[in-house]
Amino acid sequence: MPYFFKNFNLAIRQGFLIIFFLSLLLILKGQERGAVEAERVFVKEWNATIKLHTNGFGVGFQHGRMPNYFDKHFWEVNFQYVIHPKSVRARNPYYTGTSAYVYGKLVDLFLLRGGYGYQRTLHHKPYWGGVQINYNVSGGFSLGMAMPIYLYISYITPAGYSQLSEQYDPAIHNIDNIVQRGPLLEGIFKTTFHPGFYLKSGLNFDFSKKENIIHRLEIGLVFDMVFPVVQQMAYNKANLFYLSGYLAYNIGKKKGLYE
Repeated sequence: MPYFFKNFNLAIRQGFLIIFFLSLLLILKGQERGAVEAERVFVKEWNATIKLHTNGFGVGFQHGRMPNYFDKHFWEVNFQYVIHPKSVRARNPYYTGTSAYVYGKLVDLFLLRGGYGYQRTLHHKPYWGGVQINYNVSGGFSLGMAMPIYLYISYITPAGYSQLSEQYDPAIHNIDNIVQRGPLLEGIFKTTFHPGFYLKSGLNFDFSKKENIIHRLEIGLVFDMVFPVVQQMAYNKANLFYLSGYLAYNIGKKKGLYE
């Protein structure tokens, strides 16, 4: 998994450069073919998002208003699962039929974001079709949620071996007595909350064939910082902040003034 996200990070950077140069070609082509004909005017829109991050994945929702032909102001909500770069899934070789666990993982970390943003259209679609290019920046409140990891631990009793689900403690639990991961939601009531903030910026490319429908690919960077810092993995320093690249797919709809 860390190998995948390391290479995904490189792929995002390479993909960004490719899309950027293709976008320049589209802009030049649009200038050669002439001005855009009369278009329908939209004043609001919404879209849902699926994202792949260099350190996880997430979903989101955005609602915005367009005061003019080039600008959009929007509110957004995003939810992300954060994968630590040192996470390596393993199984206990002495037990059959067991589920994998991440050795040293103390908590599952989630980030809930809510904020305000601004989008500027850099290139509108020509009347014959094409790609609309937008730049956006947003920021706001970020809430880290750290849910403790539970593992099944083996014990020797007079009746033989038994397994108990316990919150992972690196001082007493090791590869010799960890059997497998415990119930996924067992630590939900011990979740700790870490408030903070986020900043996000990206480029998106709308390739929808219909004026009122949104189909966008977006590439960008997002920065999160929460307090107090979260110790996600034992034997590793806690991250002071989280910086990740992302690739997103947005689908949504635009509405006119009287819709």
